[in-house]
Amino acid sequence: MELVIDNNNYDDFLKTRFVSGNFLQSSFWQDFLNQQSIRSWRATVLDNEQVVATCLFYENKLPLDRSYLYAPKGPVISAVISEDKRIEVLELILSKARDITVATRKQEEIFFKLELETSDLFLDSLTKSRDVQPCDTWVLDLNKDVKMLLGDMHAKTRYNIALATKKGVKVRFSREAEDLKHFFRLNKKTASRNQITTHSEEYYQKLFKVLIDNDAGELAVAEIDGTVVAINILVNFGKATTYLHGASDYGFRKYMAPQLLQWGSIKRAMDIGKEIYDFWGIAPEDGSKAKWGGFTRFKKSFGGRAVTSLGAHDLIYNTSWYKLYNLSSKLKRLLKK
Repeated sequence: MELVIDNNNYDDFLKTRFVSGNFLQSSFWQDFLNQQSIRSWRATVLDNEQVVATCLFYENKLPLDRSYLYAPKGPVISAVISEDKRIEVLELILSKARDITVATRKQEEIFFKLELETSDLFLDSLTKSRDVQPCDTWVLDLNKDVKMLLGDMHAKTRYNIALATKKGVKVRFSREAEDLKHFFRLNKKTASRNQITTHSEEYYQKLFKVLIDNDAGELAVAEIDGTVVAINILVNFGKATTYLHGASDYGFRKYMAPQLLQWGSIKRAMDIGKEIYDFWGIAPEDGSKAKWGGFTRFKKSFGGRAVTSLGAHDLIYNTSWYKLYNLSSKLKRLLKK
């Protein structure tokens, strides 16, 4: 096997099968990292000149001139090679990742965080860590007609979709940057209502630009008499449309706009030939994210199935600094409560 370091486009490999969140390993996501001036690298493994794995990872700066490496939802490794080869591929990437970052001081990096897809990729050298991306997601298979999808929904969700239509909620899709102002306004309201922190407006502006420039996404907008009351950011990649970010105005909750907006987005995904609608993260079964209960019930009410990954694991480079990093992170979380 051969490990290649380059900035080539490996999207065709990533699109060969559905992996929830694999857009985070795509060429346009690397563009997004570049837009944020975040240093990134791509390691790709070839077997007889065929791509069998690719891993986009980037540098996260920490205080005291330290950092860690992070591969969001990566590496993505072929499902058709043997389990032994999959392990060999993972070990090759792990053994070379730190060497690849020649532009950094090697003693700077504390650990390499990756997010494994399946348990057959687990290595004893890895330590389970706190997830960055959701470990559990909810997806809807679109290999049914509209009537069957409606029939699989919770009855109340079907009712709310019909109610929103009756009350005059309209859904449209936009690739206009002008509509981001509605997302910013509603996102602030949603964050305040749920007491959560969100990204900056600049972050969303850069994300939206990259999505539009790469024909990889759009906004789903719900309006009542011309007033935007709910808005979602959708990502289109490979076989799936992913509902990545969403916001709504609680003052208009009686209109059930978020339900109609999701249904409109599902039908939109079908129209453009997608096989899966990915609702993104849900609360894990172990009860560790109790605050996620509300939107988890909302997503599950549309029917579908759970997709569970092994989640984040760290390859530790410096044990002492790693312990200090975890202690600092824990204190920050406690202070936020």
